[in-house]
Amino acid sequence: MVRMRQAIWLAVTAAVVLLGSSGCGKKEAQKDVQKVRILSPHPPALRDEFTAGFQAWMKANHGMDAGVEWLDQGGTSQIMRFIVSEYKRSPSGINMDLFFGGGTDSYLQLVEQNLLEPYPVPGTILSAVGRQIAGVPVYDEQYRWYGVALAGFGIMYNRLLQTQLNLPTAATWEDLANPALMGKIAAPDPRNSGSGHMIYEIILQAYGWEKGWRVLTEMAANVKSFTAGASDVPNEVALGNVIYGPVIDFYAYAQMVKTGADKIAYVTPEGLSVINPDAIAILKGAPNMELAKRFVEYCLTPDAQKLLMLPVGEPGGPKSEVVARSSVLPGLYDELGDKRLIAANPFEIQNTVHYDAELGGRRWSLVNDLYGSLLIDSAKELTAAWKSVSGASESARAAFAAMPITESEANALSERWNSDDYALTRKDTVSKWRAFARDKYAAAAKAK
Repeated sequence: MVRMRQAIWLAVTAAVVLLGSSGCGKKEAQKDVQKVRILSPHPPALRDEFTAGFQAWMKANHGMDAGVEWLDQGGTSQIMRFIVSEYKRSPSGINMDLFFGGGTDSYLQLVEQNLLEPYPVPGTILSAVGRQIAGVPVYDEQYRWYGVALAGFGIMYNRLLQTQLNLPTAATWEDLANPALMGKIAAPDPRNSGSGHMIYEIILQAYGWEKGWRVLTEMAANVKSFTAGASDVPNEVALGNVIYGPVIDFYAYAQMVKTGADKIAYVTPEGLSVINPDAIAILKGAPNMELAKRFVEYCLTPDAQKLLMLPVGEPGGPKSEVVARSSVLPGLYDELGDKRLIAANPFEIQNTVHYDAELGGRRWSLVNDLYGSLLIDSAKELTAAWKSVSGASESARAAFAAMPITESEANALSERWNSDDYALTRKDTVSKWRAFARDKYAAAAKAK
């Protein structure tokens, strides 16, 4: 009996040991799964779909398990500040592999600072990618960044409320400066939002510096709320808190799928917008370099691109939530036909403004600081003055939109705007711009 008990005890002990070692083995295997680390402003829908898609693609094409770790640092502008500051602290690498999301202006800034690792994607994948869209390159000729999706910029509006309240249509950026829209617009803060910045820079380049700032100033005077991120604008429009909002197109498309095109509408200002690649790049000193290269490759494959274009449940489409982005593969539009969510083929659009991405990249931070100090930090004074100026003389409205610097002065100043030795001067200059804004709005409020 004693021997039997000993035998049972030994058997149980052995089983526990085996189970324990088996569990440890699973934990160890999980630890061994290599992960690519990505900085991105992309919403959860895209992150989740691309994570699952990449894992399946890696298993099928490279026979290995792979993971994805996303680091949220806010919008594109906030991510850019994070990247630049981290490389100042650690020039050889920042323990991140990829930057994924945001327009080409951001990537041109990182190219200028030599913070991206070139990687020529195999020709079997790259040959299907369009080289340019309306004169804008889809990927860098030196392979330091690649467009993964194409983004347009326009105006989203609540069709139901616009009709019920008998409000005017808004088909151009200037239409958003109509005094009848006072308190009926939401707009993003460009200091946090890369797509918000792009909209404002497009307006400056479409209309020119002087008229562009007038459009921006009068549009901002109609804003009820400046949102922290660009993704908050379509929510405000859909909820009816505002009627209009300048947005990147895929936010509007996704909201239209959820809410219905009979309730939410989107328009691209004809001849006054651009198609801009939403890009990806390997960061200098990426700790998981080979996996980062594989992720870039995956993003350009039909497997990944179909996730952008197809509805939930369609074979090859997303599993849980629509992404609603335009593909960088010209041939995919005909291949998917009526199945795709994106009706227009951006490679066939001709009516875009000539956009200087290098200029936009150089003055990115300066334009953000100008917009922030003149229009957001002084929003209370701006709105009060607009109530007086909107019905005043042309000269009064011109003074209301006056700028503290010319375009040539701004472009020259942008060359040193982000340098460390200019930091105190930059802070002082922004303070002077705020004072300039308060003074001109105070004067404008007395205008006739």
